[in-house]
Amino acid sequence: MSANVSPPRPSAPPRGEPDQQRVKFLVNSELLSDVSFLVGAKGTLIHGHRFPLAAGSDVFYRMFTAERGAPPTTGGPIVVSDVEPDTFLEMLKYVYYDNPTISEDNLVDLYYAAAKYNLMGLKDRCRKFVATEEGSVMKIYQANVKHGFEELNDACLRTISRNPLVMFRSSDFLELPLDLVERISAGSKLRCNDDQLMDALRKWCKHQPEHQTEHFKKLSDQVKRQREQTRDYRCRKWLFFGPICYTIDPCKGTFHVTAQREVLHLYGVGMYVGCHENDQPMSLSVVVMDGEKMIRRSQANVPPRDDIYVYDCMFERVSLRAGTKVTVVCDGPRRQGETPLKKFTFWNRGFTWTGDSTVLKIEDERNYEHTAIAYLLYQVKE
Repeated sequence: MSANVSPPRPSAPPRGEPDQQRVKFLVNSELLSDVSFLVGAKGTLIHGHRFPLAAGSDVFYRMFTAERGAPPTTGGPIVVSDVEPDTFLEMLKYVYYDNPTISEDNLVDLYYAAAKYNLMGLKDRCRKFVATEEGSVMKIYQANVKHGFEELNDACLRTISRNPLVMFRSSDFLELPLDLVERISAGSKLRCNDDQLMDALRKWCKHQPEHQTEHFKKLSDQVKRQREQTRDYRCRKWLFFGPICYTIDPCKGTFHVTAQREVLHLYGVGMYVGCHENDQPMSLSVVVMDGEKMIRRSQANVPPRDDIYVYDCMFERVSLRAGTKVTVVCDGPRRQGETPLKKFTFWNRGFTWTGDSTVLKIEDERNYEHTAIAYLLYQVKE
């Protein structure tokens, strides 16, 4: 018997424990055991108890009773060859006292066990782990290739979409197979702009030993198709309105953002770009400051267009609790190393901010006349 699954042998049940802890000592214990399992490829013996198992799972209930004409399970141990012992024990912890240990290393296998024994609460626990543990998502997404649970894939894609710039920086992203990268690039709710997505796809393609050109063409075509359908960040917008003007003066906007009553996330700033007289790529920069400390920086080289449009300067998520204030500094379009370009901007006299002021407060500190800021992208905690 493996050391890591050796059953405890208490002389008596623990006393004075909370209800959920009173049966903890029975997990894989011979004490009062009335069923056993040979688990995993090596057939590790694990002890069980019919009552908590049947009460927690209709699959175990049918296994242990004569329901639907099936004879009750008797005799020797029940063979469970498709679940490994460590995973089976974590499942028992959930069934017995609702306290499994879930990690990026065991989540997919634990989800498989939960699906096999119809443990809906355990499946929910696994999906919640995916939603909250961003650092583990790429590994879980790749590990799920083994079983291909669509609900797990969907949970991973939702988490990736909420903060993709962090995910793209992960070395695990570079190890994903092509079909999983395709699903990410096809996402209509990724909170990054197309330029940032394409940069990530280029890095992924360069990391692949074969078919780099072929893969990149396939992925870039997919991004172009998605662009035609318009990406939906699922973010709210604080909008700025004011009289229109052209300027060659510095086009820099600085404002404070304060969360009013609940956790919210900042994702980016929309900036006006485009000028009929400009034929060179334009450089944009957004910096988010917490006091004197820079916590986010986003830079982009925007290709010229004849029309005037808003470019989304997206950055990694900035999370603010109620009362927390950060400063956002936006440096408008310019050629690298040169003065700002003549471009479409707003006159700041008579400006108004629109949005839900009970959630977000904007304080403007402009002491100049022009700004290229169109809106701020944010989301109240989901």
